[in-house]
Amino acid sequence: MFNRIMVPVDGSKGALKALEKAVGLQQLTGAELYLLCVFKHHSLLEASLSMVRPERLDLPDDALKEYATEIAVHAKTHAVELGVAPEKVRAFVKGGRPSRTIVRFARKRECDLVVIGAQGTNGDKSLMLGSVAQRVAGSSHCPTLVV
Repeated sequence: MFNRIMVPVDGSKGALKALEKAVGLQQLTGAELYLLCVFKHHSLLEASLSMVRPERLDLPDDALKEYATEIAVHAKTHAVELGVAPEKVRAFVKGGRPSRTIVRFARKRECDLVVIGAQGTNGDKSLMLGSVAQRVAGSSHCPTLVV
């Protein structure tokens, strides 16, 4: 049924719910579980306009990548704690626009299913569906389960 299930993770409660649902599906199918944390790339211009003046202008990307790595590692650890065999789960970190990066990653890795939280860290509680989840569901090459 499913060979590769991808879960975008951002540290939000919505992403955690999506991860837990994906773990259940993984255990039913034996699929590989791909976890992806996307951080927004900051240009050197954006970094130079920051109120914080780092010595190195590429510091915002470095800090965001480090934080995204922590989120991805935490998600992988949680998946293993929930019963996924360590060799069946992989964590990735990419920089870019979240929705576009998620869709490209899923296509490149030939994922059969994307399981995504309805609301992420930027979620407006008045909206039923977050913008990233909406864009991914609308442009993904494979089925998208919004949790």
